[in-house]
Amino acid sequence: MKTQKMTEVRCAAAPPPGGHYAQAVLHCDTLYVSGQLGVTSETPDAEKVSIADQVTFALINIAAIGGVVGAQIDDIIRCTVYVTDIAHWDEANRAYAAFFGSHRPSRSIVPCRPLHFGALIEIEAVVAVGN
Repeated sequence: MKTQKMTEVRCAAAPPPGGHYAQAVLHCDTLYVSGQLGVTSETPDAEKVSIADQVTFALINIAAIGGVVGAQIDDIIRCTVYVTDIAHWDEANRAYAAFFGSHRPSRSIVPCRPLHFGALIEIEAVVAVGN
Protein backbone atom coordinates (compact mmCIF):
# COMPACT_ATOMS: atom_id res chain seq x y z
CA MET A 1 0.00 0.00 0.00
CA LYS A 2 1.41 3.35 -1.07
CA THR A 3 1.13 6.15 1.49
CA GLN A 4 0.31 9.64 0.24
CA LYS A 5 1.62 12.61 2.15
CA MET A 6 -0.37 15.76 2.75
CA THR A 7 1.10 19.03 1.52
CA GLU A 8 0.40 22.36 3.18
CA VAL A 9 -0.92 25.00 0.77
CA ARG A 10 -0.38 28.69 1.47
CA CYS A 11 -1.93 31.67 -0.29
CA ALA A 12 -0.73 35.21 0.28
CA ALA A 13 -3.99 36.60 -1.15
CA ALA A 14 -6.05 35.10 1.71
CA PRO A 15 -5.75 35.95 5.41
CA PRO A 16 -3.07 33.89 7.18
CA PRO A 17 -4.08 31.27 9.75
CA GLY A 18 -4.73 32.66 13.20
CA GLY A 19 -3.58 29.54 15.00
CA HIS A 20 -1.84 26.19 14.62
CA TYR A 21 -3.40 25.06 11.35
CA ALA A 22 -2.85 25.34 7.61
CA GLN A 23 -4.94 27.48 5.27
CA ALA A 24 -5.37 24.27 3.31
CA VAL A 25 -3.83 20.84 2.83
CA LEU A 26 -3.58 18.88 -0.38
CA HIS A 27 -3.87 15.11 -0.17
CA CYS A 28 -3.81 13.16 -3.44
CA ASP A 29 -6.19 15.11 -5.67
CA THR A 30 -8.27 16.74 -2.94
CA LEU A 31 -7.70 20.14 -1.32
CA TYR A 32 -9.16 20.67 2.16
CA VAL A 33 -9.55 24.39 2.86
CA SER A 34 -9.74 25.46 6.50
CA GLY A 35 -12.59 27.68 7.64
CA GLN A 36 -12.37 31.14 6.11
CA LEU A 37 -13.91 34.15 7.80
CA GLY A 38 -15.51 36.84 5.68
CA VAL A 39 -12.59 39.23 5.87
CA THR A 40 -9.82 40.38 3.54
CA SER A 41 -6.53 42.16 4.04
CA GLU A 42 -8.29 45.41 3.08
CA THR A 43 -11.33 44.74 5.31
CA PRO A 44 -10.03 42.92 8.38
CA ASP A 45 -12.84 44.10 10.70
CA ALA A 46 -15.77 41.72 10.13
CA GLU A 47 -18.05 43.70 12.44
CA LYS A 48 -18.17 46.50 9.86
CA VAL A 49 -19.06 44.23 6.92
CA SER A 50 -22.53 42.96 5.94
CA ILE A 51 -23.29 39.25 6.06
CA ALA A 52 -23.54 39.19 2.24
CA ASP A 53 -20.07 40.71 1.90
CA GLN A 54 -18.69 38.32 4.52
CA VAL A 55 -20.00 35.35 2.50
CA THR A 56 -18.47 36.75 -0.68
CA PHE A 57 -15.13 37.50 0.98
CA ALA A 58 -14.93 34.01 2.54
CA LEU A 59 -15.66 32.39 -0.83
CA ILE A 60 -13.13 34.64 -2.59
CA ASN A 61 -10.53 33.51 -0.04
CA ILE A 62 -11.42 29.86 -0.71
CA ALA A 63 -11.17 30.41 -4.47
CA ALA A 64 -7.79 32.14 -4.09
CA ILE A 65 -6.44 29.28 -1.98
CA GLY A 66 -7.72 26.76 -4.54
CA GLY A 67 -6.10 28.79 -7.30
CA VAL A 68 -2.68 28.10 -5.79
CA VAL A 69 -3.06 24.46 -6.90
CA GLY A 70 -4.79 25.29 -10.19
CA ALA A 71 -8.38 24.79 -9.06
CA GLN A 72 -11.28 26.88 -10.35
CA ILE A 73 -14.54 27.83 -8.63
CA ASP A 74 -16.29 24.92 -10.36
CA ASP A 75 -13.83 22.55 -8.66
CA ILE A 76 -15.25 23.41 -5.21
CA ILE A 77 -17.26 20.29 -4.43
CA ARG A 78 -18.35 20.82 -0.83
CA CYS A 79 -18.79 23.71 1.61
CA THR A 80 -19.62 23.78 5.28
CA VAL A 81 -21.09 27.13 6.30
CA TYR A 82 -21.09 28.15 9.95
CA VAL A 83 -23.49 31.01 10.70
CA THR A 84 -23.90 32.74 14.07
CA ASP A 85 -27.58 33.55 13.57
CA ILE A 86 -29.90 31.66 11.27
CA ALA A 87 -31.80 34.95 10.81
CA HIS A 88 -28.95 35.92 8.43
CA TRP A 89 -29.55 32.88 6.29
CA ASP A 90 -31.67 34.37 3.46
CA GLU A 91 -29.15 37.14 2.79
CA ALA A 92 -26.21 34.73 3.15
CA ASN A 93 -27.81 32.22 0.77
CA ARG A 94 -28.40 34.92 -1.86
CA ALA A 95 -24.72 35.95 -1.71
CA TYR A 96 -23.63 32.29 -1.84
CA ALA A 97 -25.84 31.66 -4.91
CA ALA A 98 -24.59 34.84 -6.61
CA PHE A 99 -20.99 33.73 -6.12
CA PHE A 100 -21.46 30.20 -7.48
CA GLY A 101 -24.05 30.90 -10.19
CA SER A 102 -25.15 27.62 -11.76
CA HIS A 103 -22.44 25.60 -9.93
CA ARG A 104 -23.93 23.91 -6.84
CA PRO A 105 -21.41 22.27 -4.50
CA SER A 106 -22.81 20.11 -1.74
CA ARG A 107 -23.31 22.14 1.42
CA SER A 108 -24.05 21.92 5.10
CA ILE A 109 -25.22 24.85 7.19
CA VAL A 110 -24.29 24.78 10.86
CA PRO A 111 -25.67 27.34 13.33
CA CYS A 112 -22.92 28.18 15.80
CA ARG A 113 -21.93 30.39 18.70
CA PRO A 114 -20.04 33.66 18.09
CA LEU A 115 -17.01 33.45 15.82
CA HIS A 116 -13.65 35.18 16.19
CA PHE A 117 -13.37 38.89 15.46
CA GLY A 118 -17.14 39.43 15.32
CA ALA A 119 -17.53 37.43 12.10
CA LEU A 120 -21.05 36.30 11.30
CA ILE A 121 -20.01 33.46 9.01
CA GLU A 122 -17.17 31.01 8.40
CA ILE A 123 -16.91 28.70 5.40
CA GLU A 124 -14.69 25.67 4.89
CA ALA A 125 -14.44 23.77 1.62
CA VAL A 126 -13.32 20.64 -0.17
CA VAL A 127 -11.91 21.19 -3.65
CA ALA A 128 -11.22 18.65 -6.41
CA VAL A 129 -7.78 19.21 -7.95
CA GLY A 130 -6.45 18.07 -11.30
CA ASN A 131 -9.78 17.23 -12.95
